[in-house]
Amino acid sequence: MSSPFPTPLPKRQVAVLWFLQLSEPVANSVIYPFVNELVKSLPITGGDPKRVGYYVGIIESSFFFVECLCVLHWGRLSDIVGRKPVILVGLCGFWLLQAFAMLVFSRCLAGLTNGNIGVIKSAIGEISDSTNVALAFKYMPLCWPLGETIGPLIGGYLSNPANRYPGTFDTAFWLANPYLLPCIVAAIFPAIGAVITAMFFQETHPNPHTIKALYRSRRAVSDPESRPLLPHSESFHVHQSFRSVFTPRVLITVVNYCMLALVNIGYSVLQPLFLSTPIELGGLGLGPDAIGKILGAQGIGSALVLLLLSSKLQGKFGVKRTFSLAMVSFLINFACFPVINSVARLAQEQPEVRWMVWAVVALQITCFTVVTIAYGCIFVMITNAAPSKSLLGCTNGLAQTAASLMRAIGPAGATALFAVSVDKTLLLEDGPVSIHR
Repeated sequence: MSSPFPTPLPKRQVAVLWFLQLSEPVANSVIYPFVNELVKSLPITGGDPKRVGYYVGIIESSFFFVECLCVLHWGRLSDIVGRKPVILVGLCGFWLLQAFAMLVFSRCLAGLTNGNIGVIKSAIGEISDSTNVALAFKYMPLCWPLGETIGPLIGGYLSNPANRYPGTFDTAFWLANPYLLPCIVAAIFPAIGAVITAMFFQETHPNPHTIKALYRSRRAVSDPESRPLLPHSESFHVHQSFRSVFTPRVLITVVNYCMLALVNIGYSVLQPLFLSTPIELGGLGLGPDAIGKILGAQGIGSALVLLLLSSKLQGKFGVKRTFSLAMVSFLINFACFPVINSVARLAQEQPEVRWMVWAVVALQITCFTVVTIAYGCIFVMITNAAPSKSLLGCTNGLAQTAASLMRAIGPAGATALFAVSVDKTLLLEDGPVSIHR
C-alpha cells in the first residue's frame, strides 16, 4: 500500500537545480531594459526608432533558433553521459557584445550551449517520484520570474553607469561600454552555478557513461574489426531509440508547451519594445530604469502568485484545467497594449487621467502573473508523459526543441509586426496625422 505522505526530496540536489534555473533568466533578461536603446544607437538603424523592432526581433530569435537545433541533442547526450557534464557546458554560453553582428553571434553561441532547460527538468524528474513530483516542480516556475525580476533590475539600474553614477564610473572606458557592467554582474550568476554544480551536485542519471567510453564506443561501431568497448553497447543504442518518444501523450503535451512558449515569448519581447517606443508612435515612451522597475514588479508578482495560488489551483482544478485557465489570461495581456497607448495619448492632453495609464499597466502585470502558473503545470505534464525515466532527457529535449522553435518564431514575428504597425501607423486612431501632433 502506497504511503499517503510524499517521499522527502534531496534538499541539496533540488536547491542546486533551482539556482541553475534561476541563473538562466537573469543572464537572458538583463538585456531587456536597454536592448532597444542599444540597437537604436547602432549604425544599422540610423537612429530611426521605427526600425528598432526588426533588429531586436532578430537578436532575440537567434538565441532560440540555435537552441532549437541543439537542445534535443543535449538532452539525448545527457541520457548517455549524465546530467552534470551537460549542465556544466550549458553554464558557459552567456555573452553580450556591442555590435549588431556580434550581438547576434553571441546570442547564437548562448543558444548553442544552452541545453540546461531540458536537462534540469530531467534531473528533477529523476530525483522525484509520483508522490513528490508536483512538489519538486512547484518552485521550478518560481525561479524564472525571480530571475526575470533580478535581470531587468540589473539591466535597468546598471546600464549607462557613467551617466547614472558619474562619481564612480565617469571614465572613458564606461562611456565607451555603457552596457558592459550589467552584463558582467548578470554573468556572475551562471559562473556561481558552474561552481556549485561542480562541487555539490551529484549525478542523477542511474547509469551514465564517460565521454571517453562513449568516444571509444563510436570508434568501435565505425570499425568492423574492433570490439565494442562500451558495456552493453548494443542494448544501449536500442534503449535510446528516438522513435519511442513519439507517443500520442508526449506529442499532445509538446503541442501545448509550444503554444505556451509562442505566446509567452511574443509578449515578453513585445512588452519592453512597447514600453520604450514613444507615445506618438504607439508605445509608452519610458526609459530603461522605468522599464526595469515594471519588469521587476511583474517578476515579483509572478513569484507571489506561484507561492500563494499555484498549488491551491492545481489541487482544486487539476493540472490540465489550471493550465487552461492560465493560458486564457494572455488574451487580456495583449489587449492591454493598445489600451495603454490610447490612454497615454489622452493623458498628454488631459494630465488628470494619467493615473489611468498606470492602472491599465497594473492590470496587465496582474494578468501576466497568472500566466506563469502554466509553466508549473506543463513541466509536470511533460514528466508524466515520458515513456520511461531512461528517456526523460530525450522527452524533455524534444519538448524544449519544439518550444525553442516557437520562441525563435515569436520574437521576430511579434517585434516585426509591431515595427510594421509603427512604421505604417496602422493602429493609431488618426493614422499618420497623429504622429505630427
